[in-house]
Amino acid sequence: MPKPPQRIATSEQYALELFQETVGRKGTAATIADADKDLTFKKNNVFIDVGELSLLGRRSLNVMDFLASGAAPDVTDFDCDLALFRFLLNYDSRNYKHMREALRETQKSTVLVEVEHASSRPGADVKDFVSISLVNMVAVTGGRVYFQFHPAIRRLQRDQRGYTFLSLRTTSAFSSQYAHALYERLRSVAFRGSPTEWLTVDEARRWAGASGDKYADEFKAFKRRVLEIARTQINELSDLHVEYETRSSPGSKKVTHVRFVFREQEGRGMQLFHESEARKDLYNTLRGEFGLGTREIEDIARRPQDFTQDRIEAAVAFVRHRMRKGGKKVHAPGKLLLKALEEGWTIPTAELEDALPAPAAPVPAQEQAPGAAAASLPGAAETATPVADPAATRLQREYEQGGEQGFAAYLMLDATTQAGLLASFARTAPFRALQAQMQRAKGPVTEAELRATERLRLAFGQHVLAAQKKAARGHLVSTRPQAKLFER
Repeated sequence: MPKPPQRIATSEQYALELFQETVGRKGTAATIADADKDLTFKKNNVFIDVGELSLLGRRSLNVMDFLASGAAPDVTDFDCDLALFRFLLNYDSRNYKHMREALRETQKSTVLVEVEHASSRPGADVKDFVSISLVNMVAVTGGRVYFQFHPAIRRLQRDQRGYTFLSLRTTSAFSSQYAHALYERLRSVAFRGSPTEWLTVDEARRWAGASGDKYADEFKAFKRRVLEIARTQINELSDLHVEYETRSSPGSKKVTHVRFVFREQEGRGMQLFHESEARKDLYNTLRGEFGLGTREIEDIARRPQDFTQDRIEAAVAFVRHRMRKGGKKVHAPGKLLLKALEEGWTIPTAELEDALPAPAAPVPAQEQAPGAAAASLPGAAETATPVADPAATRLQREYEQGGEQGFAAYLMLDATTQAGLLASFARTAPFRALQAQMQRAKGPVTEAELRATERLRLAFGQHVLAAQKKAARGHLVSTRPQAKLFER
């Protein structure tokens, strides 16, 4: 397999941090269903209609797509710690045979692409086509999950046309494969509005992933065993509220068509805005001051790792500042806010001397990418080019500073406590992930290696900080030198 990139992909970095935090709070059996935050990714609509797949098979494909979402387009081989993969899969069973069957099932799922040639006769029955397996290779060995995508699949995964934002926590919450399949399909057509077009009963079965279920051939059975179950779970667990309508053929009671009526609701993503008073105030600002609708706020809430509270507050401060100091009147503050949020705009430091105090502190000048100030000048909203994400830069800096702080704390401990921390670090998922990515030979971690290897040192420092927090909550029995450190 090709060497992985030297930096952990953003998607995997967020997953590791969420995994470590959740397991530390809930225990080793925790899954993403226990997490306080969410993980989202873009899924090409081509992959949503994948035919007959089990629930665990669908979840597995989503986890693989998420892990691949932060990697460069030319990377086709991926690996993930088994514990982290099971966490993202919301799979707390020890029945690895079931998971193995689901992973193998993903290899049988294909994408069919028909090829039209200019010389082809209109209406010709025979067309060129390409059938590509969604997953080329999958393996579980040595406590890790390995998988490989065809380059054509990677190109589709990175294609910015025709994709749907999905939440791992939402899709992993469904216990019905029909709810999972129907939810993703409805999400992919939500931009067209409600209701959907009238579907034949056979098309509705395909939308719900029930085409191959013979017991659902009769509409009464399809309604009872598929539609009702899917509707109930989607309404209870997701950010969509869905109902369905039926239509019969003229002069007959036989149902021939189905259509779905849906609307946005306060799902788990929206509830993130109500976890604290600060986020409630932020929600009121987005809704009241800037007039954002439910759909816009849901789009922001479904991407918590991209649109952090700091980034949202910085965008709010930018728009308020532009409205006060801008060279031309801002006619649509809500649209400018969404643009500022997407591009990561902040108040240029050149304009801060005369700026009135803003609720959110501006990002320091060193965190702005070249061109960020120019993008923020009046009238530049339409022509600004994308800039480096200051939130990602801030996250990386906080991670590095925390890692160095944790390593410094480790150096102040006695030899017995240091040995215990080194041993416990070697058992964590972040260490195993780094060991595989760095192609490090198996063996104990030493202080000398930590001093010489920045990536290991920072990860170890984060481990020490996590141990410090646990001890402060009374979950660890500390030696006296360690206890004194934690009291500081």
